[in-house]
Amino acid sequence: MKIAILSDIHEGLNRKKTGADIVGLLKESLAQHAPDVFIISGDVTAGSEKSLALLKRLQTELPDLQILFVHGNHDLYYEDSTNAYEKLLEFDGNLGNGPVHLNEEWIVIGDGGWYDYTFGIEGFTEQEFSTGRFNDFTWPDKVYAHWPENDVAITDKYLTKLENWLSWHQEKNIILVSHFVPFAHFVQVKNDLSWDFFNAMMGSKEIGGLAEKYAVKKMIFGHIHTRYHEEYRGIDCICNPLGYYPHEWSGNSAREEINSALKIIEI
Repeated sequence: MKIAILSDIHEGLNRKKTGADIVGLLKESLAQHAPDVFIISGDVTAGSEKSLALLKRLQTELPDLQILFVHGNHDLYYEDSTNAYEKLLEFDGNLGNGPVHLNEEWIVIGDGGWYDYTFGIEGFTEQEFSTGRFNDFTWPDKVYAHWPENDVAITDKYLTKLENWLSWHQEKNIILVSHFVPFAHFVQVKNDLSWDFFNAMMGSKEIGGLAEKYAVKKMIFGHIHTRYHEEYRGIDCICNPLGYYPHEWSGNSAREEINSALKIIEI
C-alpha cells in the first residue's frame, strides 16, 4: 500500500504569492504518484469553510484516492474554533471522526491537537505563554483562533481522545497523525528569545508520550515548516510540509515544489 503525506499547504497564501492553482497542481502530483492513501497533517488553508471546500474538491476530483486529514491551527481560524472543528468533521476523511483501518494490520489514528507550552523555554510563566505575545509580535492563533477554554485544557481534551483510541487498537500497527509536534527533538531552538519564546506553541511532549506508550509504528505531524523523516525513539517520524513561498521553498516553481514536497511511503 502506497501512502502520500503532506502538511502545511497554506493554499491561500501560496496561491496568492505564486499565482498558481495549488490544489490543481497537488491533484496532478497525486495522480502521477498514484498513492492509495493521502494523509494531510493540517493547515490546508485559513478557515474551516475554505479548508473544507478544498478537501471536498480534492476528494471529488480524485474519487479513487482515500484522503485522510487532521486540522492545523490555521484551519480553525474562526470566531468560534469549536464550531470550526465541528465543521471540518463534515469531511468523511477527517480522523477526528475516528480511527481508519487501512487493512488487517494497519490503522490510522489521529486528530489535529493543540499545544500546552511543554516545549516552552525556561524563564517564562504559563501565563506569559498564554498571552502569545513577545515584544511587538503576537502569535496569530491569539488573534484568529477562539476557544472557550485555555490552550492547556484544549490540548488535554485532544490527548484524552487520542489515548482512548490508541488503547482500543493496541493490537494493530498504528500510524498516529497530529498537526502539532510530538517531540522536543524536532523543535528548533535558536537561542534567540524572539524565536524561542514561540516554541511553546509548537506542540506537546504528551503527544510523543502517547506515541511511545502505545508503541506506534509511524508518527506523522506538521506545523513546523521543516521536513523530517527519521527514526526517533523507535518510531518512524515524518514531518512533510509544503511551507510558505518563497522563503521556505527550494525553487520558484509551484509544480516542482509540490512534487518534491510530497512524501511517498509504503507499508
